[in-house]
Parts: sequence; structure tokens; C-alpha cells
Amino acid sequence: MPYTVTPLLTGVRNPDQGIMTYQQGYGQPIWLPIYSLLVRGEGRTILIDTGLDEDEVMEPAGFTEDTGLHVTTLTEALETQGVAPDDVDIIINTHLHDDHCGNNRLFTKARHIVQQIELDFCKAPHPLDHRYDEYFIEDIEFETLDGDAEPVPGIRCLLTPGHSPGCQTVIIETASEPVIMPGFCCNEKNFPANGPAICPGVHCDAFAAYDNIQKIKAMAGTILPVHGLTTATMKF
Repeated sequence: MPYTVTPLLTGVRNPDQGIMTYQQGYGQPIWLPIYSLLVRGEGRTILIDTGLDEDEVMEPAGFTEDTGLHVTTLTEALETQGVAPDDVDIIINTHLHDDHCGNNRLFTKARHIVQQIELDFCKAPHPLDHRYDEYFIEDIEFETLDGDAEPVPGIRCLLTPGHSPGCQTVIIETASEPVIMPGFCCNEKNFPANGPAICPGVHCDAFAAYDNIQKIKAMAGTILPVHGLTTATMKF
């Protein structure tokens, strides 16, 4: 049951590297791309996350010159792949920060899947976590998971909390190898070739975030860093 995977670049921000790597890279400006993964196979069209709200999408000065990449709205990106919003069957949200569920409301015919603990926290977040806004999920009826699950044949969701209480990593079976989409904030520098992975820089539980990123780094397959620039050109 192999799937194809196409990253869609739906937004970009420009914080510093310390947002990605705990206690490292503060003061080093980076481009932080925001993705939705288009997954197709077995007669299904699936999105992993829905990216930044289309009303907030802009391409900052210097981004294309630095990276060679262009930002589009999710609707425009899907159109280049021959997909309309009503063609999408399933949305799987890694978590419910605004840059991962900003366009869920566009997909009125899709099943929407998230961890129950993440949905609960989104509705009553801690005051220190400003990345939640219930506006993005109001009127959406979610199917919720309680831990590790395979909600679709060939697509597994692993509960990997730390970045957020109910963050989940999505593993997709492709013709070549498993493709792993971590739900926690990370880019290429979180996964050095040697030594342990670097804990995500934003977290609600640093110990859990550290432990779970080690687990993901050790898995067989290709990791697509959820905010990595190289993710934009990786297709399976």
C-alpha cells in the first residue's frame, strides 16, 4: 500500500535557530518554512497538517533570493498538483499550533484526525503557549486518537509529546522507504549525522521532547524535518 508524498510550502517565518534547537543557535536568523504534506495512494488524498492560514501567507523580502523557493497559499499549491479542497479525504494534524492547522476549515468533506490530548489542550491552553487559537478548529468535528494508532492503512501516528502535549509523528509507507514527518519543531540541525538529536527549542516538556526526538532519529526511513528548507524538494 505505497503512497506518494509531496511537500507543499505554505508559508515562511524568520525567527532564530534557537526556536528549533534547545540552548543552541540563539541570535542566528533562519528561514522557517511551513508545510503541508500531500499524500496520495490507495485511492485516498491526504494532507498531513494544513499550514499557515491563507490570509497570513506572504513571501518575505530576500526569501526567494536566499533559498530559490517560492511560497504559495495551500489552495494554490494543491492546484498545481491537480487537487481541489473537496478532493481531500483525510487531514491528519501533527498538532494544533496555528502553523499546522491554519487551513483545516477549507476541507469540509475531509475526516480530521488529531490526538485527543492535543485537542483538549487547544481548547484550554496554558497562558504561556500563545500558538493555539481555537478559531482555526471551530466547527470541525475531529476523529481523535488515544496514543499510537494506524488511522489509515499504511500511515501510522506515534504519540511523541514534548513540543506540545499531544504532538504526533506521522510515518508514511512509500514504494522506497518509510517517510517520517515529526510533529515537533525541528529543522536539519536537530538531526546531526553523529551524536544524539538536538531537543526542539520550543517545548512544554523538555525531557519528553528530548526522549522522543531520539526515538525518531533512530527509526528506519527518511525524516522530513517539519520546518527544514531541504524538505521543500524531497518527494517520494
